[in-house]
Amino acid sequence: MKLMEVTEKKIGEHTFYIRPFSAFVSANLSGELVALITPIIGSLAPLASNANDNFNINDLEIEKVGPVLADAVSGLSGDKVEEIMKKLMINQQTVSVCGPITDGDVKLLDMDLANAIFCGEIQDMFALCFEIIKVNYGGFFSKLGARFGNLPSAFQKAMKNTGASAPLTEAASATSN
Repeated sequence: MKLMEVTEKKIGEHTFYIRPFSAFVSANLSGELVALITPIIGSLAPLASNANDNFNINDLEIEKVGPVLADAVSGLSGDKVEEIMKKLMINQQTVSVCGPITDGDVKLLDMDLANAIFCGEIQDMFALCFEIIKVNYGGFFSKLGARFGNLPSAFQKAMKNTGASAPLTEAASATSN
């Protein structure tokens, strides 16, 4: 059963265990995520290393994603970012963690634990959210990329047309070196 499949991701000193959301929760959250997706994909596209230049969220390297995501959402309302991060990481109770902060035990991620783990490491929190999105929507983005062809170039052109490209491109370039 797909709901019980666990994806293991190491971020920083901790290992996170991510289970997928139910279908209806995914559908509900997708509306909010779509509102955020254009600036995020625009900033992540330069990091995707696909020979066809088709955007594939699964091709992105976790170490490079956190800082770029932080830059991509920097213009959003802090309340909105916090709300979505809580919905992804905490509210659905689909993320567990093991590491130094849990004394090696696997524990369900809650607000107190998340605050202890990510204090001073905000980029790791964005990286975890990215991994949760990949688990729950990875196939969607792969299919989207296939349907729309050269997605990185299209987003970069769109960002240039809005004048928003420079910081995103610079952030992506800085993290890829």
